[in-house]
Amino acid sequence: MDAPEALLEFLSYVVANLIEHPQQASIAIGHNSSGTVSYRVQLAPDDVRRVIGRNGMTVSSIRSLLNVAAQKHGLKISLKVGAARDLEVEETVEEEARREAEQAGRAEE
Repeated sequence: MDAPEALLEFLSYVVANLIEHPQQASIAIGHNSSGTVSYRVQLAPDDVRRVIGRNGMTVSSIRSLLNVAAQKHGLKISLKVGAARDLEVEETVEEEARREAEQAGRAEE
């Protein structure tokens, strides 16, 4: 099992133990040109609140754990959590990659 799949399995396990509607949950994985592995978690609206947590503390902790595990394998990751309808109108993985590359370029200037 390669690193992105292992991280996906870990993320699935953590999310599954926090939510009440697993039948409405899905996790998509994508890669962008800068090598970042992007995970998008789509949940029922009630479950989104559970995974994000008060003041975003739960999702922040999940991101921290994923980042530590990803760094061991030399990967960069991004994690987005939202209701299925919210993520549908958000940017695609390619648009996200382009935006992140533009931001990185501006930060270097």
